[in-house]
Amino acid sequence: MAATVSSAPQYVEAMAGATQVAVTWDAPSSTGGELLNYTARVWTVPPPTSSPVFGSCSTTGLGCLIGGLVSGTSYYVDVIASNSAGASGPSAMKPITPGNAGSPPTNVIATSDRSGRVTVKWTPPTAFGTGQFAWYTAEAFTGPEISAGTYKSYCTADPASATTCFMGNLTLGATYYVQVRTVSSLGSSYPSAPRVRVVIGTSSSATPTPKPSTSATFPTSTLTAPESVRVLALSKAVKVTWKAPKVTDGKQITYYRVGIYSKVGQLLSFCRVKATLLSCTLTKLKPKVAIYIGVVALYSGAESPRSNLITVIPKV
Repeated sequence: MAATVSSAPQYVEAMAGATQVAVTWDAPSSTGGELLNYTARVWTVPPPTSSPVFGSCSTTGLGCLIGGLVSGTSYYVDVIASNSAGASGPSAMKPITPGNAGSPPTNVIATSDRSGRVTVKWTPPTAFGTGQFAWYTAEAFTGPEISAGTYKSYCTADPASATTCFMGNLTLGATYYVQVRTVSSLGSSYPSAPRVRVVIGTSSSATPTPKPSTSATFPTSTLTAPESVRVLALSKAVKVTWKAPKVTDGKQITYYRVGIYSKVGQLLSFCRVKATLLSCTLTKLKPKVAIYIGVVALYSGAESPRSNLITVIPKV
């Protein structure tokens, strides 16, 4: 059977260093029946454009590096796939600004307790770039090299002084490789390197691992949880929408935190959005694996109760 042109690569991510960018992606939903060759491209103007490609890298894997960029200059990244039938259309475009997203954390350490939960620790970077700091993202992969296809789990932490987050949804006895990135309003930093190795569930420490927490404990109040929470299952993602709480005690909401929880209500990871936004899409999830979603309203010095957990299964 003759090959057909594949669809475009999915879930492209661009992580900028001072003069280079690491690009990762997932395989297209349709490969056209052949092994694909991928080309990641850097442009100086947003595609589609008649301008020449500024730089590129090619691979049969799911990630590669492009160098020769200028710190502080805005670029745009996309990825195409090709086989004997021709080239696919381009992926969605990602903007990057090398250097301006900040530096990655250093001294990354990943340890696992016997239950399988991973504690990731790091030293905050000395340079945060020119963007507004957003959060740190720690990610676990099944391989030590840059690749989207080996991605398995993540956790996030803020503020900029944060040094720890806790990661779940990993397989006992399996080996993973962990990296941490700084995320700002201008995008993601280059990942910490090299990825650190951790074997899940092999810790010999008898000291109980502390429970994960993203905020202080506040006094009981009459605050109520966000309402009308709805969760839509997407391909390796879920979209969460909600309405504001009925009771705010006269306080002003600053953010909402949309969390992925364990079945028993342990916070595993989350996204945080401004109070003016009432939706959040959580991506890079395992397809056909149930997760539990809850939403919390965050105030200055307080937080609401969590909404009731909603079970959802991301699609393939």
